Amino acid sequence: MTTLFIAIGSLLLTLIIAHASFRLFKLNQQHTQKIADLQNQLSALCAGAVGTDDRIIQFEQTLTQIKEYQNTLDLGMSPQHGYDHAIRLARKGVAVNQLIDNCNLSDEEAHLINRMHGNDQQTVNQDLH
Repeated sequence: MTTLFIAIGSLLLTLIIAHASFRLFKLNQQHTQKIADLQNQLSALCAGAVGTDDRIIQFEQTLTQIKEYQNTLDLGMSPQHGYDHAIRLARKGVAVNQLIDNCNLSDEEAHLINRMHGNDQQTVNQDLH
């Protein structure tokens, strides 16, 4: 009888251990699957971040090129160019208002250029002598 109780107890203990082992095995499989899914998601995020970094770098390079191009344009267009054009127009007899509008000059600048280089230049020279 005692051996029967021991055999039943051993069988029952074996079943409990087998059931616990099976549940742990299933839980382990679920965790392994979750870890694999998280690794895939992390890989996708990293790949997206790398692509975004590349695009940001390209935008920064393009912006730098545009700034450099703008600087070269600014250096190429000196204020003297506007004065030269205004002097040519004044020599052709263009009115002061047209010098202001066409050459982006102030009123004083346009009057000065017109007095010095306009058609009335001979009368100015005579006034000076």
